[in-house]
Amino acid sequence: MDLAWDLYRAGSFPEYAWVLAENQTRGRGRMGRQWVSVAGNLFAAVRLPEKSRNLGALLSMALALPLIRTLEDLGVPGLIKWPNDIMTGPCKVGGILVEEKQQTMIAGIGMNLCAAPENSGTEKFFHIKAGCLQASGVNITPSGLWDLCLTHILQHFSVLVTDPALVVKEVDACLAWKDQDVVVENTGKNAGPARILGIDPAGRLCIRTKKGISYISSGTIHPRMI
Repeated sequence: MDLAWDLYRAGSFPEYAWVLAENQTRGRGRMGRQWVSVAGNLFAAVRLPEKSRNLGALLSMALALPLIRTLEDLGVPGLIKWPNDIMTGPCKVGGILVEEKQQTMIAGIGMNLCAAPENSGTEKFFHIKAGCLQASGVNITPSGLWDLCLTHILQHFSVLVTDPALVVKEVDACLAWKDQDVVVENTGKNAGPARILGIDPAGRLCIRTKKGISYISSGTIHPRMI
């Protein structure tokens, strides 16, 4: 992403331009967390079209949808962990980080292809295990995986940016733990056990707690341990 921003400032990074890295030395994720970057996994950055700003908080989930379709092409069911992670089964295999500067947005996309490093030490009790696509039988190179991802981004994302209601509908259909009990953290008064009901047009997560139905715009979700 740093290279992508350098290219943008040099006037050499138009909409949908992209860069692909073999590895990273300063990979970063949501909330400034480290993204461990093992060679052989996918590390890409792509400049998003200006009109995608209209999606607001739905943006990272809209970008996740083409990635879910890519996984389907590879025979791997994928889910979106609100607001910006990709899961296969109980494991987290990818993430999306959107950065905006001077009304320009660049998205970083990371996918665990051959290795499953642990990116964060903050999830200790309710830990979501990292996974990789090779464990699901996927045999493809990072550049081959990115070719598939980019094809779906160019075909699918351009439609989604003009139709937020479609984003909500499609995300609801592949939202991790929908209609299941989870634990939410870093959400203030709503922290604790909850049931995921879906997302709203503003990209907020709709949950039901003992206090009733609430909408959260930030926080962390973990599967409920029994």
